[in-house]
This record gives sequence, C-alpha cells and structure tokens, in this order.
Amino acid sequence: MIKIIFDLITSPLLLFENPLQNYIAMAIIGTISYGIAFRAVGELGLRGQAGSDVHWTIRLIVFLVIWLLCCIVIKIVTFVINNWIIVTICVIMILIVYTAKKYADAHPNSILNKKLF
Repeated sequence: MIKIIFDLITSPLLLFENPLQNYIAMAIIGTISYGIAFRAVGELGLRGQAGSDVHWTIRLIVFLVIWLLCCIVIKIVTFVINNWIIVTICVIMILIVYTAKKYADAHPNSILNKKLF
C-alpha cells in the first residue's frame, strides 16, 4: 500500500524535459534513496510491517529532498548560463569591493579609509 502512495507522489516529478534524461535521473535518485532507507532501517533493526513503513517513509523523504536539491541546482545553472554576462559583471564587482576592503584594512592611512563628509 505504501509503495503505491510512493509511486503516486513521485511519478509526476520532473527534472528535465527530455524523458530519457528524466528517467535516468529519477532512477539514480531512487537508487540513492533506496540505499539510504535500507541502511537506516537495517541499523534500527526493524522488521515486518513496522520496518516496511519506516523504510518507505524514509525513502520518500530522502527522494523528495534529493529531487528538490537537484531542481535548485538545475535552476541555478540554467540562470547562470542564460545570464552569464550579468553574473560575470556581478562577480567582478564583488571581487573589486572585496579587494578594496582588504587593501583598506591592511593600510589604515589609505584614501579608502577617509570620510567623505
């Protein structure tokens, strides 16, 4: 019964538009979640229906967490690829400010430490 609920919850989840890539990614996530749940239930020493319930609960939670992390990483990578010029400019500006701050901390009499007003 719990396996049916697991399949109903996880079947509509997508990572990629390409079905083959999505099946491969979901198979990898499913294998990882199975291994973690199997190891956790084995260490708890649960058997029978209680072990099965705990296994499927852990497996579902781990599956959803890994899927969510993969979605976040894919969205970030897609954003960086689509907006690489803006991201590059922002990174360069942050590095300039960081370098100026380090220089100002190392040289207390520099112009960077003077008050403007």
